[in-house]
Amino acid sequence: MQVVPRSPSKWLLKVLSSAPLGSRATFVCASCRSLQYQPSHTRSQQQRRSFASSLVLHEDTQKASSTAPPRTPLPSSAHARLTTRRLISISGVDAPHFLQGLITTSVEGNNTTNINNAVTVTARTPWFYCGFLNALGRVLHDVFIYPAPPGSGGEPHFMIEVDVTQLTTLLKHLRRYKLRSKISLRVVEEDEMSVWQIWNDGKETQFASHTDKLAKKGGRSIMIPDLRAPDIGYRVLAVGPDLNMQALGLPSEPTDEVAYRVRRYLRGIPEGSAEIIPAQALPQESNMDVMGGIDFRKGCYVGQELTIRTRHRGVVRKRILPCMLYRDNETMPMTLEYKPSLAPYSVGDGGDLHGLTIGRHGKKGRSTGTFLAGIGNIGIALCRVQLMSDLVIPNDTATLEFDPAAEFVVQPNKDEEGKAIDGAGAKEAVKIKAFVPDWLRQRLDEDAVKHQR
Repeated sequence: MQVVPRSPSKWLLKVLSSAPLGSRATFVCASCRSLQYQPSHTRSQQQRRSFASSLVLHEDTQKASSTAPPRTPLPSSAHARLTTRRLISISGVDAPHFLQGLITTSVEGNNTTNINNAVTVTARTPWFYCGFLNALGRVLHDVFIYPAPPGSGGEPHFMIEVDVTQLTTLLKHLRRYKLRSKISLRVVEEDEMSVWQIWNDGKETQFASHTDKLAKKGGRSIMIPDLRAPDIGYRVLAVGPDLNMQALGLPSEPTDEVAYRVRRYLRGIPEGSAEIIPAQALPQESNMDVMGGIDFRKGCYVGQELTIRTRHRGVVRKRILPCMLYRDNETMPMTLEYKPSLAPYSVGDGGDLHGLTIGRHGKKGRSTGTFLAGIGNIGIALCRVQLMSDLVIPNDTATLEFDPAAEFVVQPNKDEEGKAIDGAGAKEAVKIKAFVPDWLRQRLDEDAVKHQR
């Protein structure tokens, strides 16, 4: 069976000239099975820190200190290698049939991908964002899938980009459903092909003009627009571990993945298993519907029943939103602003904020959200939107009202006796303010109008 050739230049030269996906046959779904996963709230604090450190981002787990080195300002034009993302090659005559029964979007490409009329993605789009779900409709993996040109035997070929911590898990998941399917699976080595993100604020059209010219500049990279949110940049697949921007003739400076994460957090875009918790997160709560990751018109796939039911009910009470952290002695921020000079926020004796619940300041009762990830004073959290934002949930009968003056705080974990872990009571509270980005508000409004028709 055809796999990704290790002599990469010929393979990449063919990508931009690959055939449209609309010519492929129809498919049926695979059988449903659930993937067991230990909930994050049952992990010990040490396990949570180990999980966060797997992203090779030490800033989020170090203790708050006045001597912490300041972060550099966010560059407006840069490129960063995404070391937290890896690739899996899947090829063979049954590859489209196989994927169609497992992912939330359509491999066929006959229908336009649904991004709520804000962005239209046609069958000619050379990649698509989607997810693998379990039988209960929970997200197992959020991925990008890049259709590659057929091999010498004309067999379909795809590249799946996934979180590096879930590489082995996804490979096992695919093999579980393989059965007698005529497909070939393998992990693409890090030095064979790398994943990058590139952006240039205010000059995206300059980058866009190069997307169909990159193959002519040595055939060593492909740049594709990232359509999950406006102005997030472009995804680049490069042969080898390096990306020579000077050779491509594009203005950009090298930076690290932290800058890319900050850009995502400011727009409320989750990515990877640390932010879209496997076997717990729902696709709509993770904004996959408004980021073009769900095709509500495709046929059956694993986890479709709950996803479609949620769609028809139109009630999604929680959403991942960008958040800003501030201390107890500071006033509530009115605008979302990244301050790179600030040391990382923490609770207790330097305890990590990841996975901690959010509650109303000075009040007891049900939690209002969960803090997922952050850098400095900004991050993303799974929020109850009617309590932490001014968003209105259509068809929701809950009598919850948003109070603009209400404050929320990240709550420390407690032991069996109800005492705070790591001496959190000795530290000042870390407050949190959620924001609704314009692109998310617009797409939700458009989707609500469309859903009422």
